[in-house]
Formats: sequence, C-alpha cells, structure tokens
Amino acid sequence: MAGLWRGYVRLAQVYPFRTQVGTTGVLFLVGDAIAQIGVERRTFQTYDYARTARMSAVGLCWVGPVLRTWLVTLERVVVTTGPSAALKKMFLDQALMAPFFLGAFYPVVGLSRWDSWEDIKQLVKKEYLSTLVNNYKLWPAVQLANFYFVPLNLRLLVMNIVALGWNTYLSWRANSQTEDSSTS
Repeated sequence: MAGLWRGYVRLAQVYPFRTQVGTTGVLFLVGDAIAQIGVERRTFQTYDYARTARMSAVGLCWVGPVLRTWLVTLERVVVTTGPSAALKKMFLDQALMAPFFLGAFYPVVGLSRWDSWEDIKQLVKKEYLSTLVNNYKLWPAVQLANFYFVPLNLRLLVMNIVALGWNTYLSWRANSQTEDSSTS
C-alpha cells in the first residue's frame, strides 16, 4: 500500500494535471456507483451504466480541469504562507468557486444527458440553493485544512477523497429529478 501511495505522489509531482484530472474522473465514477447501489439501492438489472459513464466524463472533462486550474490560480493569487494564507484561500474558494462551480455543475450534468434548457433551468432552480447551503456545511473546514497542511499537488486528491461522499450526494441530487420525472 505504501508503494502505491509513493507511486501516486510521484505521478502527481511529474504529471500533476493528468494525475489529478484522471483521479477526479475515477472518483466521480465511484461516487455515482455508490449513489446508485448504496443510496438508491439499484440492482444489477436496474443500474444505469450510461449515467455512471456520464458522471465519470463530467469529472474527467470538466470538474478535474476546472478545480486543478482553480487551485493553481489560488496559489498565484495568494502568495503568502501560513494560517492567514490558508484562510484567504478558503474564503476565495468558498466565496467565488463554490457558487460558480455548483451553478455550472447542474447544467453540465444536464447537458451530458441531453436535457432541454428548460429541464436544466428547473434542475438548477430546484437543487442549487440547497446544494450550496450543504456545501457550506462541509467544504470550508475541509478546504481550510487542505490549504494549510497539504502541498498543491495533493490538494485535489484530498478534495477528491472527501468528495467521494460529496460526489455521491451530488450525483444523487443531480439525477433524482430526472428519475422522478421518468417514473411519473
């Protein structure tokens, strides 16, 4: 196990963008699988493999690149170190990135399903505010610790590990409206 960790850290140092974006795609896949099997109690026959592929693609093609770029940008904007720098980064992250990210997340997922613009607007209207409120219950503390204790090339991994539960929640929220409307 220690060898796997060392290998991952080395990849994150040598190929930071590819490693972190790839990890995000894999963990979005796992998060959706947990949402379907653990939360929605789907069976092998009712499991939506296309949904898992879409969520993984969202993680790989949008979430990973956006968050990696954001983390690098924060490093350039907040050049000091120590507790005050971590606090500034956390504030910027939660004041700027969280509202933007969640405001764009639901449309990205909707587009990946080929939803109509009207359906996407309804999804955002239904889910955005409660998701943002729940975001503020979890992510400020995670990000404060992440910005203070974790080097840049491992921050997205920390976010991805915590996000395994968060992605399960997001996948469930983003897909529950579609499944509710398809069963009625």
